[in-house]
Amino acid sequence: MMAGTILCAAVTFNILGGLRTISGIAFTGFALCTIVISQFAKVLFFEAADKNLEAPYLTINVYLVFYSCLMLGTFVYGRLRIRLVKPLEPETPAQIEMQYTVSLVVGLIASGLFAYYDAAAESGGQAAEGHSVGVALSVLLLFSLVLAVQGKVRETGGRHSFGIKAFIPWFATLVFGVIRTSRGQILLPSIIYLVAAYASGYRFHKRHYIVGAVGVTLFVAFISPLEIYMRHDLTGGDLSGRIASEISSLRTRPSWEVVRQISQGGAQTGSREEYFDRPGTFVLSRLSAIRADSNMINATSTGFHYGFTALKIDALHSVPHFLYPNKPDEDSDWYLGRVTGVNPDNIENGEVMITAISDSYGAFGWLGVVVVGGLVFPGCFVLYESLFDLKKPWGVVALSSFAYAFNEVNMGGMIQILTRTPLALVALSYVVGGLVSMVPVRGDQGVEVSGAPASEA
Repeated sequence: MMAGTILCAAVTFNILGGLRTISGIAFTGFALCTIVISQFAKVLFFEAADKNLEAPYLTINVYLVFYSCLMLGTFVYGRLRIRLVKPLEPETPAQIEMQYTVSLVVGLIASGLFAYYDAAAESGGQAAEGHSVGVALSVLLLFSLVLAVQGKVRETGGRHSFGIKAFIPWFATLVFGVIRTSRGQILLPSIIYLVAAYASGYRFHKRHYIVGAVGVTLFVAFISPLEIYMRHDLTGGDLSGRIASEISSLRTRPSWEVVRQISQGGAQTGSREEYFDRPGTFVLSRLSAIRADSNMINATSTGFHYGFTALKIDALHSVPHFLYPNKPDEDSDWYLGRVTGVNPDNIENGEVMITAISDSYGAFGWLGVVVVGGLVFPGCFVLYESLFDLKKPWGVVALSSFAYAFNEVNMGGMIQILTRTPLALVALSYVVGGLVSMVPVRGDQGVEVSGAPASEA
């Protein structure tokens, strides 16, 4: 049954076009984090696939039905394209240069606002309009990185892909990730660079793969444990306090044994979040969402299903604060954590990871699994493929927003992926592009994209 599930995932991957499309890349991350990595690791460690799963037979049944419906839904209408308003892409080198400058400045300010209000919210403060503005506009920092990378590839004829213009937004995003102790945000600028260079036709060399392998090793072995340790040790109530606390944690030179134990969390205690028995496999357990999904599937296997409760919480939470001042300050993670029993009562808003597979079953039973797998997921692929082009700057930004949230998305996250994210990106493209296009430029020509002939501006 595990092999059948992976086979359905492999067929879906090929139907979506593999790593050549936005939907193919996003689905790859989702499949890796739910079942592929976990099962290959189980074989490598000579461990049974059903061990450390609650209700293992029911869990793999749910997975098999979900991926089977996803495969069928993608086959039926996965390649369908609908006419929608596409983002306004820059067309000339002058427009690209101006959009880079505007996006970099606005993105830096917005990212700072987001970090400030995010720290205030975590310390018990009230959400403010500045937080919504920061969330909406911080994506421009990534957009400036994409423009810089693609511009470097184009200017050097494919010989280089990274320069000072790319380094500034790359390093700034990395710093904000360290401040927020967000490992995903720390990895994000490097992933954006790779996708932008790949989409521009840049050919990576052996040295790039060596640097990438060293970077991944350093991240897993040192950066990730250190970030978890600093997150655990934070005492500041605002942004300045958070930064001071992180600097203090580094200056004290904590024992690496303490850092390792804190970063592993419950790995040594047989918690309900670990899928593997072998010590030191906490990273693999974090990349094996089937373990967390089994908690939800088992908790709702007796007939209790929470219906639209979690969806309602997430829908209200995704509304911008200036439109709904009294919206919930937290998403549905706290509720789902209590349903599974993983989130203890003494932690009010603990983060609990489950995917749309178990969330659909927990909310609506088998009907939810069939509908979400066979209709909602393929519909999401159709939407992004119809709106965005991976070879263009806003397409790369859309992929980053889409794939970043899609890896471990639950049904509430699908609301944002299907509505808020694409609307915000298209609107931003017209705001930035429209302002820049009003600046007169004489004698400029269109940009050549992926071998296509340049057009007169």
